[in-house]
Amino acid sequence: MRSLLLTGLLLLTISAGCPSTKAGPVSDFPYALQIDSLAEISFAEGDMRGSISLWLKAAEIADRCAATEQDSLNYSGFLQSLGVCYRRISMMDSTLYYYNRAWEIIRDKTSPAAFSEKTRLLTSMAILLTFMGRDEESMQYADRAMAMAENTTDMEMVMYAATNAGGIYARNGQFEKGTETLRTAMAKAGESGLPDKQLSALTMIISLHFLSGQRDSAYFYMNRAEKFAEELPEKSVAVLGFRETQAQILRQMGRYAESNAIYRKLLSDAYENSSVREDAGWINIARNYADMGQWNNAAESYENAYSALDSIYNADINAEVSEWSAKYGAAEQELEISRLEQESLRNRTALQLWIIIAVVLVAVLAGVVLTTVFRRRHQKKVEELRLAQKYIDGLEKERARVARDLHDGVCNDLLGIGMRLSAMRNGNTGDSSGSTSGQDTAAQQDEILSMLEGLRSEVRTISHDMMPPQFNLSDIEEVMEMYTGRFRSQTSAEIGFNASITGTRTWQQVPERIAYEVYRIFQEQMGNIIRHSGATRIEAALTLTDDVLSLTISNDGQAFDPAASKEGIGLTVMSERAKTIGAVISSSTSGGSQEFRLDVPFGNDK
Repeated sequence: MRSLLLTGLLLLTISAGCPSTKAGPVSDFPYALQIDSLAEISFAEGDMRGSISLWLKAAEIADRCAATEQDSLNYSGFLQSLGVCYRRISMMDSTLYYYNRAWEIIRDKTSPAAFSEKTRLLTSMAILLTFMGRDEESMQYADRAMAMAENTTDMEMVMYAATNAGGIYARNGQFEKGTETLRTAMAKAGESGLPDKQLSALTMIISLHFLSGQRDSAYFYMNRAEKFAEELPEKSVAVLGFRETQAQILRQMGRYAESNAIYRKLLSDAYENSSVREDAGWINIARNYADMGQWNNAAESYENAYSALDSIYNADINAEVSEWSAKYGAAEQELEISRLEQESLRNRTALQLWIIIAVVLVAVLAGVVLTTVFRRRHQKKVEELRLAQKYIDGLEKERARVARDLHDGVCNDLLGIGMRLSAMRNGNTGDSSGSTSGQDTAAQQDEILSMLEGLRSEVRTISHDMMPPQFNLSDIEEVMEMYTGRFRSQTSAEIGFNASITGTRTWQQVPERIAYEVYRIFQEQMGNIIRHSGATRIEAALTLTDDVLSLTISNDGQAFDPAASKEGIGLTVMSERAKTIGAVISSSTSGGSQEFRLDVPFGNDK
C-alpha cells in the first residue's frame, strides 16, 4: 500500500510540475532524473509495475530531450531498468525490446560511463539467459560483462557484474572461478556498506557453497544473510533473490513444507515482481509434494509448470533472444574490426614515425662520423706538419751544435796548427835571436802531431754522435756501454755505467724504436751534464724488468735548466722523444746530487 501511495503521489507531482512538452531539453531533462530516482525507490521496494510506469515516463522525456552524451547514457539506463522490470514480471518480449533499444544508444560509445552502461546491459542479458535456461550463452555474457567492467570506474556496476557472474559460474560448475569473482563482489559490497549489495553477494556465495557440496558453509552464510534481509523491504530484488536460494536449500535439507511456502509466496507475485522462473518454481513445488507423498498436489504443480513452460519458451521469444545475441555478436565483430583498423593505423603511424626518427638519427650519425673523420684527417695532417717541423727544428739545432763544435773545437785547433806551421816556415821559434834549433823544431812537430791527433779524435767523436746506433748489430745495453766508454775519454769526470735485468725480458727484446729514443735521450743528458753542471762524477744505470725500462743518471754537479740553455736540443726535444714512446721524465735533487730518471712502460710490446 505504501508503494502504491508513493507512486500515485509521484505521478501527481510530475503531472502538476512538468513543463509543457514544447519546453526545451534543458528544462525537461532534470525531471526525467527525478523520476528515475523515485523509480529506483519503487524498484527497491519490489513494486515492479509502479517502477515501470515511472521509467516509461522518464524514457519518454529522455527520448525527446536528451542533448548530451550523458543524457543519452541516462536514457539507456532508463530503458535497461524497464527491461529488468519486465523480466521480473515474466514479460520477456518487452524485456528484449527495451534491451535492444538501450543497446542501440550505447553500442558506439567508449567513455567510462558508456562502459558502465554496457557492463550493466551484458549482465542483464546473462541473467535473462540464465532465467531461460540457456546456460552456455549466459556464461559467455557473464565473461563479456566482467571484461567490460575492467573499463569502468563505477564500483556499483563492477559489484553488480561480479555478483551475478559469480552466481552464474557456480551454477555451471565453475566453482573456483565463481569463488574468485564472488570474493571481488563481496569486498566491493563491504566497501559500499549497502545492505542490498551485501545481501546479493552473500546470496551468490550461499549458492556457490551449496552447489560445491560445502553445506555447512552454505548454512552459515544463510544465517548471516537473514540479518541483512531483515533490514530490507520483503519485496526488494535482493531479498527475493535470497528467498529463492533459501527455498532451494530448505528443499535439500528435507524441509519440504517450508520450501513450498517460500516458492508459493514467490510465485504469487510472479506477475508483479518475480525472482524465480515460473516453470522452475512449480517443478520444485511438485517435487516437494512428491517427496512428502502428496501425489495429487504434485500432479497439479507439474501441470502448472508445463503451462508456464509454454509461455517462457515461446518460440518467438527464443527467436528474439537469438536475434539479439546475433546482433550483439555482429556488433562485437564490427567493434573488433574497427579496433584492429585503428590499431593498424596507430602501428603504421608509429612505424612511419620510427622510420623518420631512424633516418634523422642515421643522418645525424653520418654527419658526426664524417665530421669526426674529416677532423681526424685534419688533425693528422696538422700533427704530421708539427712533427715534420719539429724534425726540421731538431735537424737545424743538431746542425747548429755540430757547427759550434766544429767552430769552437776543430776550427780553433786547425787555426792553432796553421799558426804553428807558419811560425816554423818563417823560422820563428819565439826567441829574440830568431834562430831555430833542431831540437826545438822536433818539439814543435811533436806538438803539431799531438794537436792533429786531438783534432782527429774530436772529429771522430762528432761523427759518432751524429751516426745513428746500429741496433740490428748490438742491443741497447751494448750501444750505451760503448758510448760511455768513448765519453770517458773526452772528459776528466769519473763516469760509471751499470746495466741490470730483473725478470724474463732480455735486452734483445727491447723494441728498436724505444731503444733508439732512450739512447738519444741518454746521449743528450750526458752532454748537458758535462757542458753545464761541472760534475766530477756521473753514474748511469739502465734497468730492465718485464714491464718497464728505466734509465737513471745522477751527478754531483750544480743544478741547471736544460730548457733555458742554448746548447744541445734541450729538455723540450728530450720530452718530445719521451712522449713518442710513452715514457715519463722526472728529476730530483738530494744531498747535493742531481738525478735524472726516464721510465718507459712496455705495455703490450715484446
